[in-house]
Amino acid sequence: MRALVIKGARDVGVIETDAPGAPADDEVQVRIGAVALNHIDVWGWRGMAFAKRVLPIVAGAEAAGEIAACGKDVTGLSKGQIVSLYGAKTCGTCAGCVEGRDNFCEDVQGIYGFHIDGFARELINIPARLVVGAPRGVDVIAAACAPVTFGCVEHMLFDNAKLKGGEIILVHAGGSGIGSAAIQMAKSIGATVITTVGSDEKMEAAVKLGADHVINYKEDRFEGVIRKLTKKKGIDVVFEHVGVDTWAGSMFVLKRGGRLVTCGSTTGIMA
Repeated sequence: MRALVIKGARDVGVIETDAPGAPADDEVQVRIGAVALNHIDVWGWRGMAFAKRVLPIVAGAEAAGEIAACGKDVTGLSKGQIVSLYGAKTCGTCAGCVEGRDNFCEDVQGIYGFHIDGFARELINIPARLVVGAPRGVDVIAAACAPVTFGCVEHMLFDNAKLKGGEIILVHAGGSGIGSAAIQMAKSIGATVITTVGSDEKMEAAVKLGADHVINYKEDRFEGVIRKLTKKKGIDVVFEHVGVDTWAGSMFVLKRGGRLVTCGSTTGIMA
């Protein structure tokens, strides 16, 4: 089978490799149909690993595909079903995993495509507990964006920030993957969305996604625009994933009792 492999810093290529054998009793074999591109993939390509890893490594941290085969102990899944794949190989036995909160796993074996071989290949055997069946009507491309892109946003906005309809949210980098997902999810519950972008083209795209107010941060300071829009009352929730470039301003625009959630720092963590 073919696989997309990171050979070294800024060096990737397609190779021919052995296809996996039959899945283990608790595994499913998935024929990958779509792989989403995340910032973590870019970091991996640049050689910015959070832990030591062995190269070459198969790329891809977020994907979906069609089940090609099921192990004999697998229930609730079937051949031909479209599934999303969880992006980390968790232990499945600690308290967090048993509760279905794999993001709190006490013994993570690595992130797919970053520490261990990832999803950018034709076939993969993976523990059945790490796949989720796509609802009827969701195609493989949409399913590929669910685990990290939309899953991360859901966790930050609703599990952590407790965003409610009628509140005002600031979504930074509305042209990014998680930024565009946050706009859509916030609007779906009736929140007022203010977002920042870096170009006129991205402003148009953000409006089409449902943003109520779009700020080109290259032309205007978002802090000043927000003070005018909110009549100095401030923002209920800030979705912050940019880092040092926006952190101070994000804290400044919060209203009293407002909530800030963060899931990344693409501009770094230190000024």
